[in-house]
Amino acid sequence: MNESSRIKLQSILNSMETEADPLAVQLETYQNEINKLELEIDRIKEQYSEADFVFSPRTGKQNEEYKQKQSELELLKKKCEQIQERYDQINQSIDLVVEVLASENDGDASKNGLLYQEQDRQRIARDLHDTALQHMSYLVSKLDSCKSFIDTDPIKAKMELSIARHNLSESIDEIRGIIYNLRPMVLDSDGFHSTLIKFIEKFNEDKEFDITYDIEDLFCEDQLVLITIYRIIEECFSNIKKHAEAYKIHLIVQEQIGSYYIYVEDDGKGFDVDQVMKNNNLQFGLSIMKERVSLLGGNITITSSKNAGTRIKILIPEG
Repeated sequence: MNESSRIKLQSILNSMETEADPLAVQLETYQNEINKLELEIDRIKEQYSEADFVFSPRTGKQNEEYKQKQSELELLKKKCEQIQERYDQINQSIDLVVEVLASENDGDASKNGLLYQEQDRQRIARDLHDTALQHMSYLVSKLDSCKSFIDTDPIKAKMELSIARHNLSESIDEIRGIIYNLRPMVLDSDGFHSTLIKFIEKFNEDKEFDITYDIEDLFCEDQLVLITIYRIIEECFSNIKKHAEAYKIHLIVQEQIGSYYIYVEDDGKGFDVDQVMKNNNLQFGLSIMKERVSLLGGNITITSSKNAGTRIKILIPEG
């Protein structure tokens, strides 16, 4: 890819990001309004039985208010769905442009490194929007509900506070997970071996896989090297979960003379390596691994065939 094409694609990427950011704000605003309307509708329903709505003339006003709130809610949800659809389309396009830029490996490690940072930034933004921010929006609505019940119905207020507390705990856990993905801080305190074991345990918490491993505790003055090795292994396991349909996984991490050795094997469905590397969409996970290994001056060998599993061997020089 020539420089003008790269600049043009980068400009397109910037434009899509500029469009995506306000859409995320709109989605959050609509979600807040939806949560408030749902709470208002619940309050109206709690004051009157279904029979009251149908037979009692005294509830005519409330019945009209109920219908109006329901209509507003349906309209908001449709608008939210439309914006969400557009937001998802833009982010898919962003991923595609990043993949195209990343697949054009012209030997400029710094440029490609920036592209992977961009891809990670987009993933983090989506994680925050899809989980933590939506929970926080719901939490604000619940606290507003508590304010309205605190004097008239203390028991209901306590129930709402209990639900809000549960949602806040979930949000804290999700934000911790996102921060951990940015940088596994226990790598500094617990060391490489313990951090990797914790990752494997978390990865297999549903006992979906039979994982065996031989992991040595790697030491390196440059923590960036250890973090990158950790990310490479993370990507290997992620690809297995997404694509391999495997049950058994075997991992070896060793410090050999002058190099770090990583070996990952699975008993999944395998694939034609040459064919996959020609397909930009399918090869992106492999490209991420190859790029990260390349940035550390290492080399990677991928051996696989259909119905015969996959073996990935990586050597990264020390220092």
